[in-house]
Amino acid sequence: MQISLIVNPKSGRGKAVKAAHLLDTQLTKRGHRISTLGVETDHPELQSQIADADRVVVLGGDGTVHHLLDILADTQTSMYHLGTGTANLVCKAFGMSRSVSRVVEHLEAEIDPVRIDLPTCNGLPFLIMVSIGIDASVIHRFEEARSRKGGYRAYMQPVLREVISPRPARFVIESDAHPPAQHAGILVIANLRAYGGGFNPCPNANPTDGLLDAVVIPCTSSIGAGISYGLLKARRTSSKMKRFVSDLFQVTCTRTPAFVQVDGEKASRVPKLVGGQLKPGDSLDLRMSTKPIQIHSPEYQDFE
Repeated sequence: MQISLIVNPKSGRGKAVKAAHLLDTQLTKRGHRISTLGVETDHPELQSQIADADRVVVLGGDGTVHHLLDILADTQTSMYHLGTGTANLVCKAFGMSRSVSRVVEHLEAEIDPVRIDLPTCNGLPFLIMVSIGIDASVIHRFEEARSRKGGYRAYMQPVLREVISPRPARFVIESDAHPPAQHAGILVIANLRAYGGGFNPCPNANPTDGLLDAVVIPCTSSIGAGISYGLLKARRTSSKMKRFVSDLFQVTCTRTPAFVQVDGEKASRVPKLVGGQLKPGDSLDLRMSTKPIQIHSPEYQDFE
């Protein structure tokens, strides 16, 4: 079997590189043909290698998967995520292992790949979620700070800054099934129910149903955001939270610029945004694309 390893050398402070070496060694001993490239490799070469493989293993965090989504959609090669990042939401959501020996067992399992919906935000593919407001602002502060700390500790300073000076979003959301409605606070539009830190703002999100799940978390202060996220952490909800389901959403910023994050990253790559921000009067178009991706995971549990 031909297996392609795509490695983010910066992920996990070398964990991805170490895991790739161990995986290459074990798979080669078992007679598989292995090719390895860094995620920073030119797009055509990455696409060619992934297209020629029976399986592709992505070694890195959720952001590494995010940056490969267009190639995975074009090639339709079955993807396995060996998570070496902070949250590893993709890895966890689809029952994929972080143990190299277990990954070898999974890759050798003869199973049919699972078709996973791939939505877009202004044309950019995403897999997990898009959000605007206070939580997205934390992501922006985190990337701008570039803390040397690892894991969730690196978010302590950005969160503290957000508590002192919160940046909620003010927006209008609409879809074919829902008339335009104005809100203030946080908006999460999800394809997966998994979310960093154990929060699940859209607990019914299903990446195989052709729909996106959205929730408006109303808040104009850090205290309000903290209370709402405390409820979500406790797996409770509030009648003030508004939920929507559709295959198409349009979100328009109404006042001050709104901070946007996509799959846990500052939305710098989203077309029509400047510095990952949605300007007043500008809109986000979120919809299901016509191209899914394929995943390979023997322990995947259906979201139904």
